[in-house]
Amino acid sequence: MKKQDLHIGKKIKMLRALKGMTQEDLARKINKTRSMVSSIEQSGKVNHYTLLSVLKILNVSEFDFEKFDGKYSQSGEPNIAYGNKSELELMKQKLDACEKENEMLKELIASQKKIIFMLEKKKKI
Repeated sequence: MKKQDLHIGKKIKMLRALKGMTQEDLARKINKTRSMVSSIEQSGKVNHYTLLSVLKILNVSEFDFEKFDGKYSQSGEPNIAYGNKSELELMKQKLDACEKENEMLKELIASQKKIIFMLEKKKKI
C-alpha cells in the first residue's frame, strides 16, 4: 500500500483495529456515534478536535499519526516512516540542541535565584 493511499480514516481504522477496538468502542470513548466513526474511517473527513480525541484514545501522537505509513514492525507496533536517515538525524540534532538550551536556562535561573537572594539579604541590612 502506498503512503499516499492512506487517508486519515484508513489510518484510524488500522490503528483502532491494532488496539483491538471496535468502532462502537472508539465511539463510546470519544462520545460520538458508531456511525460517525464509520464515516470518518470511510471518508477520512474529521475535525481537528475529534481527531485529537481519537489519537488520545489510541495513544498515538499527532506526529506519529502523520508519519504512520500503514505498516507494522515485527513487534506489531505501527511503523512510523521518518523518510530517510538524514531526516531522523536532523531531528536528533534538534533534540540535542534543545536539551543544551534547557540546561543553559536552568543554570540561568539558578544564578538569578542567587542574585535575588543576595539582593533580598542586602535589603534587610
